[in-house]
Amino acid sequence: MTRPKQGQLESTKSPFRQLRLAARLSQEKLASQIGVAVSTIRRWEKGQAEPTMTVAQMKAFCQAVNKNLDELPNSFLPPSD
Repeated sequence: MTRPKQGQLESTKSPFRQLRLAARLSQEKLASQIGVAVSTIRRWEKGQAEPTMTVAQMKAFCQAVNKNLDELPNSFLPPSD
């Protein structure tokens, strides 16, 4: 049995990646739709950076993955004070 490489395990559990795959989008297509670099999508999915988006990008992301804002995991929302 082979062990996953460091970061590989986290990327398979990434809610961001799960939503992208469920919407049948490539990293390139999603990056284009929300206005970020493909490398940014990769870092988010690998857990190397927290997904941070503007309101416009968040709206585009919701539209791309066919979800309403309230359907997204809490990790996508800014912390409440």
